[in-house]
Amino acid sequence: MRKLLFMLIMGCCTTFASADESSAPQAYVWANMLTLEAIDNVQGGVARGTKGLANLDVTLTVDTGAADWWSNGTWFMYVLGDYGSNPSAMSGDLQTLSNIATDDTLKVYEFWYMHHFADDAVQLLVGLHDYNSVFYSLDSAGLFTMASFGIGPDTSQVTPSIFATTSTAVQLTVKQDNFYVLLGAYDGVPGDPDNTRGTHIQFNKGDGVFKAAELGLTEDKKYKFAVGGWQKTTEEDNVVDGQPIDENSGYYIIGEKNLTEQLTVFFQYGRADDAKNQLDEYWGGGVTLNNYWKEGDDAGVACGRAHNGTPFLQQPENSGLSEAEVVCEATYFRPLVEHVNGQASIYYVDHPSMMPELDAAVALGARLYIEF
Repeated sequence: MRKLLFMLIMGCCTTFASADESSAPQAYVWANMLTLEAIDNVQGGVARGTKGLANLDVTLTVDTGAADWWSNGTWFMYVLGDYGSNPSAMSGDLQTLSNIATDDTLKVYEFWYMHHFADDAVQLLVGLHDYNSVFYSLDSAGLFTMASFGIGPDTSQVTPSIFATTSTAVQLTVKQDNFYVLLGAYDGVPGDPDNTRGTHIQFNKGDGVFKAAELGLTEDKKYKFAVGGWQKTTEEDNVVDGQPIDENSGYYIIGEKNLTEQLTVFFQYGRADDAKNQLDEYWGGGVTLNNYWKEGDDAGVACGRAHNGTPFLQQPENSGLSEAEVVCEATYFRPLVEHVNGQASIYYVDHPSMMPELDAAVALGARLYIEF
């Protein structure tokens, strides 16, 4: 869903840029969006009830060539504001129904510089950067609001540089025809874990590095298939047995295919070291249909299954947990009036947080996206 928000913001950028009838690139492009959400847990889970959230995205993109500074450069700044309560406190799910749920905060979320080489075949980025904005990302899966469809919990469980706290990074993109390579190195501990509000850039002993790579084949509006991996060298306690570790790793395979101009299918598979992580495996997949009832609309159904690793379940305190949690989402996105879009979702959670005492949860969600 962060992907969909970014696409909506870029659409807003295009709207502002079109005021100039020339085809020349814009030097400075502002884009702003307010997302309002309510999710009501109507059955099962922890308790019945409704939680409300608000998310503010403000971005500025500067083309250094168009600004008459120097050629082939892009500056990007992204200010993020969030307010509200996590609906998963009611539904009890582990995978997070709302991908804008976080602590109340106002922060500089991204601030980076990218230089373009070889007619944009090579891009080098330095600064505060969201790993998930390029890695482990599928356009069609970005329709859904459940967090696992944005990035699998096999990877998000190790808290890389993703929503809602990013870290400093060096990221390289190399493209040749339909083939691409992504490489990245991120500070292993984003922000300040003891203070999640505001922007914090720290380089502490033991932070280590979160290293990432992804290889893929893609053609716009036709297909994308990729395999990626990550390694984290942070000094921390093993969540399985509590012992200190300084290495963790995992990999993933993702893909999407446009079957027609309107119908797209996608899949996700992720694996993490079961000796060092609660979740050892994740499966996700779904189908989307766009521009069917109204120009610009999107409908979709998807499910994600997060699986507890055997070593984690063998710990005495975890022996009563179920093996897996499955979350399914059916959603519909629709333009309402100029600069306002709406989205409605239905969620079903089987074995919330793998806790057998919790009944399956059913929740209803609604969002408004307001561009200004």
